[in-house]
Amino acid sequence: MGDEENRVHARIHVSTTITVASPEGNVDATLRDLSKGGARFVTPKPIGRVGETIELFLPSLSGEEITVMAEIIRSTEATDGCTVAVRFDAVDPAMRQPLNDLIEVLLTATGGGQRASPRVSRRMDIRFGHLGELRAILEDISRGGLAMTVADALVLYEELEVTVPDTAGDQLLILRARVVHQRAVEHEGEAVYRVGLEFANLRIETRRCLNDLLKTVLESLDGVTDQVE
Repeated sequence: MGDEENRVHARIHVSTTITVASPEGNVDATLRDLSKGGARFVTPKPIGRVGETIELFLPSLSGEEITVMAEIIRSTEATDGCTVAVRFDAVDPAMRQPLNDLIEVLLTATGGGQRASPRVSRRMDIRFGHLGELRAILEDISRGGLAMTVADALVLYEELEVTVPDTAGDQLLILRARVVHQRAVEHEGEAVYRVGLEFANLRIETRRCLNDLLKTVLESLDGVTDQVE
């Protein structure tokens, strides 16, 4: 879990249909991640090579489409389709506010599948345990909980405190949570644990600060255009 793993990732995980204009024509795609700096989506087949420019048509709250020019920075084929990551190159000035409004609504909407809240991904060092003496890597966070990677297994349903800093590295929030699931994963040849936590009994002021943190993390990606996955 070195410095390379702590690069900025700030994106909302979603699942909705969008249209992608490629050199071969328009195709339907499933949007997976969205931020102010880029997006990740799945198409039935490859739509272009890395470095090529394509056009995305995203839904807006007004019903009109948000048109965004984007550069393909990654394209991976699999049996169930092709996963494409893009970096936004140009957003029409008239489309910037609708895009911001869309992201704002996604933060307050319910997430896909069994999740009650959409997740914002941001890899960063956090602390947990008594007086925050234990180190972890935050993977993603939402209004309902967070996922983190730790060196040693925790106790299922154990309650603990997690200290989440702001984007400047200063302490911001101490969140009370309980372990709801965990699994062993491999990182650089070593066994670590991916742990899911559910927030419990957060005060109104704490929830307000958490909401502000989610928005701040998204804002931090503005201008960071080389780190979309």
